[in-house]
Amino acid sequence: MVTCTALLLSTGMLLSRPAMAGTPAPPLSAAKPAPAAGPKLLMPSLPASGARAAGAEGAAAAGSAPRADFDGDGRSDLVYRELDGSLTLSTQTTAVEFSRTGGSKDFVKDIIPVGDQDLNGGRPEVLTLTTLGRLELYGNASTTASANLRWYGNGWNIYNKVFSPGDVDGDGRADLMGRTPEGDLYLYLASGTPATPFQGRTKVGYGWQVYDQIVGIGDNDGDGKGDVIARKPDGSLDFFGSTGDPGAPFKQATGIGAMWDVFNQILGVDDQDGDGDTEVYARRKNGTLMVYTGSGTGGYDTRETLGATGEWAPVAQFGGAGNLPAHGKEELLAIDKRGALYWYHAVNNGGLSARQWIANGWGGVNLTNVSSVDPNGESDVVEIYNNRLYIESKDMGGGWNAFNLLAGPGDLNGDGSGDLLARDRSGNLYLYPTTVTGSALRARTLVSGGWQTYNWFFGAGDYTNDGRNDLLARTTTGTLYLFPGTGSATKPFQGRIKLGEGFNAYAKLVATGDLTGDGKGDFVAATPGGDLYRFDGGAAKNYFGPRAKIGYGYQTYSGMY
Repeated sequence: MVTCTALLLSTGMLLSRPAMAGTPAPPLSAAKPAPAAGPKLLMPSLPASGARAAGAEGAAAAGSAPRADFDGDGRSDLVYRELDGSLTLSTQTTAVEFSRTGGSKDFVKDIIPVGDQDLNGGRPEVLTLTTLGRLELYGNASTTASANLRWYGNGWNIYNKVFSPGDVDGDGRADLMGRTPEGDLYLYLASGTPATPFQGRTKVGYGWQVYDQIVGIGDNDGDGKGDVIARKPDGSLDFFGSTGDPGAPFKQATGIGAMWDVFNQILGVDDQDGDGDTEVYARRKNGTLMVYTGSGTGGYDTRETLGATGEWAPVAQFGGAGNLPAHGKEELLAIDKRGALYWYHAVNNGGLSARQWIANGWGGVNLTNVSSVDPNGESDVVEIYNNRLYIESKDMGGGWNAFNLLAGPGDLNGDGSGDLLARDRSGNLYLYPTTVTGSALRARTLVSGGWQTYNWFFGAGDYTNDGRNDLLARTTTGTLYLFPGTGSATKPFQGRIKLGEGFNAYAKLVATGDLTGDGKGDFVAATPGGDLYRFDGGAAKNYFGPRAKIGYGYQTYSGMY
């Protein structure tokens, strides 16, 4: 019996193993439950430094206008995605579902509050970004009424981060920015027109790929314009003060701190204490939330803990957070030696939930668990049965006995839907893109030959901080390589990067997706004796942090996915 609460699953890889007791089952649906959303959390209270009027008048007197004031008290509140994919609005007095009408039902991977775009004293507008790159603007977000879709635009998956710095041009409206994987920064000024809420883009920077988190913080240097902080993977933090010039909105970077890599998500919450300077919240990897109070000169004066230790771990993605959000797979499946199938999900603190039994009769099934191939953001079970491929029991076609290794690392061609990799018995690797609905496979393309040198390949998420899905592969001699993704179907990977040797010491390697709540892909490795280790992706050096033991007893499983 596994007694630890942390484990994850495999990479999207076809396992070759002896048949279990009984006959392998025909295509089955895993029927995985959704993670429990947990209790809804209230916006943490920060004592005011002085008296301030409520609403828009008070916000204007204090400085930078709030971008997420859902209850009209003049302070920004929180909007966040929970582990089950639902969205929540949270004030200091209530936390309710973020109710929306008229928009897409696709999985929301990121949320960007942009304040009152009407400047009429109403509730704020909120942007949501789906896995397929659809950006939607919802008007008058409130805890008491449903927000209505006002506008949407497609193609926003060209950026690996979309965020609002606040108001950069002084018109009173929060503006919008996007960064490409190559590091180019673009500005979209607010227009004030609901039908076309943002003006055409202007390139305002380059070289921003060095940052793994970019956070719009509003005004923290006293000029009334929106500022930005940005973190590098080594934990150093830079401040970009505003210029007031929309063509070049930020001054040169100023270093304001170190060791910010202890946080998995950093978010701007505007002015919380009424002194005219903006605060930021930062969540530790154990789920504890901290507040940094603004100094008015670009830095931060004090730091305090908000709430109980680990309390905020159930939040999957904060609105306005600077990280690249994870989606597609944050879990593990495991089959024990009796053929029972179990499920674990990530809990955002580096570990896994307690296992849940799903079904018996999975012994000998030829399956893998891949990043979501459709817009629902949930991982999918892939099975080869009688020479045919099934994804969540849907027949995708025949001829699959030609392949001896599969992986589903996520979107490899930039269209937002997860794709499949398959290696044939001659060592040729093929990419099978999926349609955006995940209902069919597109024509395959040859990635390259020579993959017989690897006995394992896997992936789920981004390991290189560029927002693109990557692949890991272990050679028959135990060397582990990283293949950075490119987002191109014709050439999905850059040249391989050697990560280390000795990985034959592990009986199983599994890409679990994000386990630590920072949006970066992680993986786990189990020894023959059953000890489980986590490797954190996106580290400053060598792409992965040092291994951390998170469980034992995993020798009970014959397969992990």
